[in-house]
Amino acid sequence: MYKRLLPLITESDKELPYYVVDAGLHWNQEHIVRPEGYLYQWIQCVEGEGELITGGKSCRVKEGAAMLLHKGAPHEYYAVSPSWIVNWLVFDGHQVDSFLNRTAGITASGALYVSRPELFTAKIQSIMDIGQSRYALKSLEWSSLVYSLLIDMVQYASIHPHSSASNLNLRLQPLFDYIDQNADKPLTLDEMAEVAGITPQHLCTVFKKTTNIRIFQYIHSVRIKKSKELLLHNPLMPIKEVALLSGFEDPNYFSTVFKKHEQLSPNQFRSIYYSKTRS
Repeated sequence: MYKRLLPLITESDKELPYYVVDAGLHWNQEHIVRPEGYLYQWIQCVEGEGELITGGKSCRVKEGAAMLLHKGAPHEYYAVSPSWIVNWLVFDGHQVDSFLNRTAGITASGALYVSRPELFTAKIQSIMDIGQSRYALKSLEWSSLVYSLLIDMVQYASIHPHSSASNLNLRLQPLFDYIDQNADKPLTLDEMAEVAGITPQHLCTVFKKTTNIRIFQYIHSVRIKKSKELLLHNPLMPIKEVALLSGFEDPNYFSTVFKKHEQLSPNQFRSIYYSKTRS
């Protein structure tokens, strides 16, 4: 049995960064044609199979996939199996466009592969439950849940199968371990790509997408962490030796990177720590 929520939207609701317009669970999806587009929509396949046409392209939406439709984007979708059961959420808000384009990097409507579909279903179910409650601040709770669903989208949805941030993180775990264990040695892109099992160029792209920083920035952060341990546990060790043991061949470059990370020079960092331990 399908359920639908159609909340009354006030002018104050429209001032929220995210707000719910419509939602449904276990919906037997009908044929929809919108030449002028609509609001933002998340439509997740539960059972069956459908076809999405948008942006001059068509794609199948099966179990384990969902559609994300941008506001105002023309689209059409329909079942290609005897029934097409979906969960869906229509939403809007003045922060949605910025989040999708800048934070999530999803700049166009289309189908997405979903690695944790149960999380999205649970969010929509919570939205439906709040609609049946007597909670006084429903709009704020709904706004929070829409934002949470968008965060899940960043982590667990991707235009390519097995390419969500969570799956990529698992794929890169051997590389994270390798860097941690070998940060004191010279590390080349070729050898790290071999550990990850991908090409050097693809490694740079995947690593940036997964961690939101470049791979050598990450290596610097690991080395600086190691250098801080050495500085604190070896008060008489020369800075040159700390640099070498941390993976920096040039002590001057080490000091520059350290100060960028900590806003202190290595000597200042060590001096502050020991002044605190003596006070």
